[in-house]
Amino acid sequence: MRERCAVAMSIFAKYGAPDLFITFTANPKWPEITENLRQSEHTTDSPDLLARVFNLKLKSLMDDPTVHGALGKSIAQVFAIELQKRGSPHAHILIVLRAADKFSTSGHIDKFVLRFHHRLKICDVHEIVTNCLMHGTCGIDNPGEPCMESGQCVKEYNLRYKYNIYDYSL
Repeated sequence: MRERCAVAMSIFAKYGAPDLFITFTANPKWPEITENLRQSEHTTDSPDLLARVFNLKLKSLMDDPTVHGALGKSIAQVFAIELQKRGSPHAHILIVLRAADKFSTSGHIDKFVLRFHHRLKICDVHEIVTNCLMHGTCGIDNPGEPCMESGQCVKEYNLRYKYNIYDYSL
């Protein structure tokens, strides 16, 4: 583990700080998983299937030049997979972009997001984001949610929508 961390740090010492931090998370509802479960079986009953599908999709993501072309030209990348007792496997991916593709301002990030916004079907993207990337509905209507303590959401959701991206570059 320490050796891998040292390798990652030497990569960043040579190529510079990472420009992108991407989290890739397994989805237990992927068709490749749900179609291969027995009728009474749940994803938690078959963690090996979840891990295999996750690893195949992660390899596909990391090998796909169209993904990296869309993000910019990658000159170095590192990823680490985490497995947690309470959730699905996920990978943290760090990518160093060539100088011409670096995001120099938050306005560049906004333009990048907008470029993808027009390419994707808005309905599909909205459904994916609301189902997979947003905090569930908590509060009085759902007191059993994990974030609820004494009738209050301890994560202080729902947060107000932010119209701008704030850049906290180092």
